[in-house]
Amino acid sequence: MSSVGERIKERRLEIGWTQEHLCTKAGLSNSFLSELENGKRSVSAANLLDIARALSVSLDYLMTGKASKETPSEVALPASLAAFAAEEGLSLRQTLMLLDMHKQILAHRSVKKKDGLEAVDWQKFYEGVKEFLENE
Repeated sequence: MSSVGERIKERRLEIGWTQEHLCTKAGLSNSFLSELENGKRSVSAANLLDIARALSVSLDYLMTGKASKETPSEVALPASLAAFAAEEGLSLRQTLMLLDMHKQILAHRSVKKKDGLEAVDWQKFYEGVKEFLENE
């Protein structure tokens, strides 16, 4: 039976990614991922979720080696946010948190559904919340 780290490495190699690439996508340090893949380190739920999202696999698969019967939910990032996150070098976790923060603020300020995420000034929004993202 393979370990979580071995399954992460197997999937990473399957899609042709280096450790550095996965680290960038999941917001991890290279040394952490190396130790995890070599069974020298355990992983928190938050980091495991970031890795699963980056690798497009379920948490079930990473934890048990068996694919979940449920299809993992995909998060559709607005193109404007994806471009902004790439420019700023934001991790996947930071990008998803930025999107979630924006949605929460809108939910509290209005009962109307706002679909105009492409029109958001992500730079201005990020400047207002980046101190909270940097602590993650």
